[in-house]
Amino acid sequence: MRKILILFLIVASLGFSANYKVEVKPNVKIQKMELEQNNLEIEKTFAEMTKKEISNGIKEIDQQINSEKEDMGIKFFGEISKGYLKNMKYEIKKIEYISSSKANLTINLKIPKFDNDILNGEQEKINKLFEKRTGKSIEYLAKASSKEFQKKWLPVLMDIISEIASEKINNIKEFEEKETVVKAEKINGKWDIITKN
Repeated sequence: MRKILILFLIVASLGFSANYKVEVKPNVKIQKMELEQNNLEIEKTFAEMTKKEISNGIKEIDQQINSEKEDMGIKFFGEISKGYLKNMKYEIKKIEYISSSKANLTINLKIPKFDNDILNGEQEKINKLFEKRTGKSIEYLAKASSKEFQKKWLPVLMDIISEIASEKINNIKEFEEKETVVKAEKINGKWDIITKN
């Protein structure tokens, strides 16, 4: 039973690692088991790092939105930026070992792709949501004073537009792909991803 479990774990780890290419420079001495273990540790470290970076980016955007509550543009573009961050996808394409404790990772970054007019065709939806939330038609805004519009109606309108833009970003199926190389280094027995030169 134990041998079957060990065999299953080895096959599972090889299957998971097969999503990317592994290369070892000819002068690097590394055993197969160590290589497989390093691959798993690098994958885990990379996944944790990307999750942390995205989380930090979203927190930073939220802080900026909260510090500039009166600036509707910051809120709007902040919400769009958060949607991008949440929907970006990272994957390791290749791990190239240049020594037993250093590797170059080729990363594929997938960014949501859409045209510049994200709200194209959404005016009717905006109108309906505005009327549902305020009890007023969108046409009422033309009659409102500038002060009333800025204080009372613009924040509601920007919330609706931000929600619709975020929803569209979340439903994007097309991605732009970019490749980059980052370094991984084993320091004190733990792999670390080095993103800055």
